[in-house]
Order: sequence, then structure tokens, then C-alpha cells
Amino acid sequence: MPARTIRQHLAHMGAALGYSLQGLMAAARHETAFRQEIFALLFLPALAYFYGVPPSELPFIALGWVLVMAFELMNMAVENVCNLVSPDFHPLVKIAKDAGSAAVFLVIIVNVFYLLYLLYVY
Repeated sequence: MPARTIRQHLAHMGAALGYSLQGLMAAARHETAFRQEIFALLFLPALAYFYGVPPSELPFIALGWVLVMAFELMNMAVENVCNLVSPDFHPLVKIAKDAGSAAVFLVIIVNVFYLLYLLYVY
């Protein structure tokens, strides 16, 4: 099998970027929770700065919410695959969907506690 050329690598990276952007747009269009997390990503660092959190901490607040959004995208993927495979109720599908939701919830809780910690310290 011949090695890929630089042009092929760049084409592959461009296609992957396009698919990623399509996924972000689909989530923003169809998922209320994702839109709320975008709002948190934009609003919470500004709010923290207003309440005296130093600028050096703000990227970590933003990165935490980007992580929440990544978990939300994975949860959306699990839910869509579950709906495709089993449109009717099935106990295993419920467990899979609940587990995805719980993962998002845990990351949100970590971020909320981090923000509360920063507000307490500063």
C-alpha cells in the first residue's frame, strides 16, 4: 500500500473538520442542552471575571464548559443510535441513555463546584 501524500492528508483533515463542524451545527440546531452549554461557555467566564476571579483562571472555566459540551455531543450520539436501533422502549436503551445523561451531569457538577470554589477563594 503506497504512502499517502501530503495532499491526501490535508484532504482527509479538511473532510474531518467538515464532519466535526456539521456535528456541532446539528447539536446547536437540535439540542436545547447544547445551546444552554454554549451560553454557559460564553457567560460564566465573564461573570466570574466580574466577581473578581483573576483572568488567569478564566480559560480553565471555559475549558471546563467545552468538556461539558464534548460530553453532551457524546450523549447526543448515544441517544440517536439508541433511537435508531430501538425506537420502542427497551430497558437496556433506557440504561444507555440514562448513563449518557449522568456523564454530562457529573461533568457539569465538577464545573459548578470549580466555579463556586473560585468565587469563594477570590
